[in-house]
Amino acid sequence: ATTVSFKGETRLRGKEAKRLREAVAARLGGEDIASALLPSKADVVLRKVGGGSSAQFVFVESECVLVQPDSRADVMEAELIPTLQSLWRVGTASAMLPVVLIQRPVAK
Repeated sequence: ATTVSFKGETRLRGKEAKRLREAVAARLGGEDIASALLPSKADVVLRKVGGGSSAQFVFVESECVLVQPDSRADVMEAELIPTLQSLWRVGTASAMLPVVLIQRPVAK
């Protein structure tokens, strides 16, 4: 197991939290998922990782729900990775995970 040490944190308020909610809705399966992960009145905190990494973690009510590997990118364009906690929060977790469809070979 690896321990992550954080070097700073920022509380998201109003507009910033709304932009994050919009990004989650666009990337991870819609408004219902965004509302489940980031309720409108929830305490949302971004924690940056130290040690030369540009990753940041999104905490909602002290629970990590998202990881943003590149915190330098704008939240509307950045990659957002759901954590196991966020998959448990959302009833339809499969909507948040990437899917690859592979056809079975045709029998000869």
